Amino acid sequence: MYNMPRKNRTPPHQPYVPKTAHAPVKTRYKTKRDALAAIREITTYNLDTELDVYQSPVDGGWYLTSSKQA
Repeated sequence: MYNMPRKNRTPPHQPYVPKTAHAPVKTRYKTKRDALAAIREITTYNLDTELDVYQSPVDGGWYLTSSKQA
């Protein structure tokens, strides 16, 4: 007697996405110079934008922020 193979009816995996608001992915810059160049580029088109750079203690990358650094 010939048995037919079972059909796989398991639904495809859906990664968990939290329903709460989360911050957008930030752009990582290798050097402070690259981050400052990005600020110059952004402020060329958006004159009222005030940005600063900071170095992440986690991965050592440089990121842009709109908050004032002390």
